[in-house]
Amino acid sequence: MEFGPVPTQDAAGAILAHAVRTKIGRISKGQRLDQRHLQEIADAGLSTITVARLAPDDLDENAAAAAIAASLASQSLRAGHAGNGRCNLYAREAGLVMVQADAVTTANLINEALTVATLTPGANVARDQLVATIKVITFGVARRDADAVARAVHGVVQVAPFEARTAALIQTRLPHTTETLLEKTARSTRTRLSRVNARLEAESIVDHTVTELAEALGKIPKNVDLITIIGASAIADRRDVVPAAIQSVGGTVIHFGLPIDPGNLTLLGEIEGVAVVAMPGSARSPREQGSDWLLEQLAAGVPIDAKAIATLGVGGLLKEIRSRPMPREALESTKAPDRAIVDAILLAAGQSSRMGDRNKLLEPIDGVPMVRRIAEQALSARIRRLIVITGHQAAEIRETLADLDVSFVHNPLFETGMASSVVRGIQGIAEPSPQAPLAEAAVVLLGDMPGVSAAVINRLIENHDPDNERRIIAAAHEGKRGNPVLWDAAFFDDLLSLGGDKGARDVLAEHADSIIIVDVDTPGVLQDLDTPEAFTRYRSNFQGGGGPGEAE
Repeated sequence: MEFGPVPTQDAAGAILAHAVRTKIGRISKGQRLDQRHLQEIADAGLSTITVARLAPDDLDENAAAAAIAASLASQSLRAGHAGNGRCNLYAREAGLVMVQADAVTTANLINEALTVATLTPGANVARDQLVATIKVITFGVARRDADAVARAVHGVVQVAPFEARTAALIQTRLPHTTETLLEKTARSTRTRLSRVNARLEAESIVDHTVTELAEALGKIPKNVDLITIIGASAIADRRDVVPAAIQSVGGTVIHFGLPIDPGNLTLLGEIEGVAVVAMPGSARSPREQGSDWLLEQLAAGVPIDAKAIATLGVGGLLKEIRSRPMPREALESTKAPDRAIVDAILLAAGQSSRMGDRNKLLEPIDGVPMVRRIAEQALSARIRRLIVITGHQAAEIRETLADLDVSFVHNPLFETGMASSVVRGIQGIAEPSPQAPLAEAAVVLLGDMPGVSAAVINRLIENHDPDNERRIIAAAHEGKRGNPVLWDAAFFDDLLSLGGDKGARDVLAEHADSIIIVDVDTPGVLQDLDTPEAFTRYRSNFQGGGGPGEAE
């Protein structure tokens, strides 16, 4: 590839290296120049411009990125559209990212202009989540180098899918154990299992004794292929109540203890070929801890032995769970967390006026009420908590979401429009509490957009960076802005001043220069369902086929 300044009149057919402003408008970097462009540039007074010209054996940036991505694509990864020298790869199903790190390193050494980046090996990804990206840094590269990178990366990144499983939960209790704690633990366990495609089918609560727990283990239904236990008292030794009960029914303790904090006191066992994961008290919260890593590997069919568990120590120091009573280091308690605290607000108060006598939020999508589908996606994302704003048919909405780990805030002014619901949501997350630090950002979700996945929400969170002025993050598809939108706490006061039915559009317009657009591969960020016809089209196009994230 040739690169450098040339006389403007000699640049026909070349690629513009740097954007140029003319009297008519802006000519973007990467534009193939024709005579019309050259005349505009000359009229702007530029006699010389910097361009690139590809050699006969070169591939342009998009062709090279697409070719490498096509080699990396597989039954578990799909390639998106190549543009601006980049092509992303997305998970076809939820699962664990498996990476041959040495092969990726080899690929990145072939040509500095050809880069391959992946998530961390072992990362838990949702369906349609970004797993890897190919970026061609220059406008073109030698075809032989692109081919070499494509060969080097073939098959080296996979997503081991979470296989559908049925699970059981046994909780033990002591005299001081409250019903509220038991209920909270059951909710968090359902959430935890749902992240790995497991469904809780059997639950029991017994006294914290070897005899009672062993009896409960003996009553586990035969169709259950994963057993979880949370004891009223943490396991202190292989001879403690929980491991003793497992062994008393003929089971085996495979490993006690994880090099992961929080979650050290996790036990892995087996009873007649069924995995048993005994989780510590930190698992009463749905936030990430060591037991999750075991559950993910079991669900993905990854072999687990003592050596595999030992390797989890690298990266096993997780961020502090905010519900823990004591920080690891009191002296560091004022240190900023490594990731912002993000809450989500689900607007579920609308009257569904365009649906006749039907409430759109309760309409089924793949057999699940739409509002529940959206709530489950949000709870699978990296948020701290989900606040659901109710209004019209509030009782029905609460009942539909009753077993999910959400907080409800009622909006008595729901008839005035969406803005009042946004205000109630911000009020809900902005209330100070000694147990829950103030949120640093909020994702506002609409209750009629079932195509918004956990992966989309995570993309917004990943792009939030107030230190670099990335404070309002909006989802888009093919350049068109949609929903949801993440708001930094700096804009909470603006949102609290809203009125009418425009939602946050006025605030967005006022701060248009601050909006960061994150383009995602799913049209679901543009699709709201508020009429019977919209539901019919959506079901015809996507229902049963994995949702709009599969559309290209």
